[in-house]
Amino acid sequence: MSGTTIPIRPATEQDVQSAIRLMAQLGYPDLSLSKFVETYHSVLRHPAMTVIVCEGEDGEVIGLATISQRPQLRLTADLITIDEFVIADNARGRGVGRALLDHIRVMARKAGACRLELNTNRARESYRRAFYIKNGFTEADSAVMRIEGNSGDE
Repeated sequence: MSGTTIPIRPATEQDVQSAIRLMAQLGYPDLSLSKFVETYHSVLRHPAMTVIVCEGEDGEVIGLATISQRPQLRLTADLITIDEFVIADNARGRGVGRALLDHIRVMARKAGACRLELNTNRARESYRRAFYIKNGFTEADSAVMRIEGNSGDE
């Protein structure tokens, strides 16, 4: 794919099967199809969310990113977060991820965001290969804290 333009477009409802296939490749193979479809459609409709996909030469969806945009008091501007980012196993190493990140950077610039960030798992191959560092990200000195479940109450 190197040297050719990689088609990137907004995701549609028809991309849901490709999206769940890519989420499985990202490490989430046991997602409930019915809950995933419901959530996918909700994300597509959400005003602060954007879902974009990359297509291979045959029109197959080979990459997906979900992006959220929201104002941050501490930044006194908008923050754009890449919430999910995945390239199909058979498309990795061909410039697809770089093209998708470049597209997201342009989106962030056009939106006037002061920061673009993402969380990733240090065990992921992309982290070990320093994919994000090679593409202009710096690792923040922070920790992700979470409570699993609906409310955190016992």
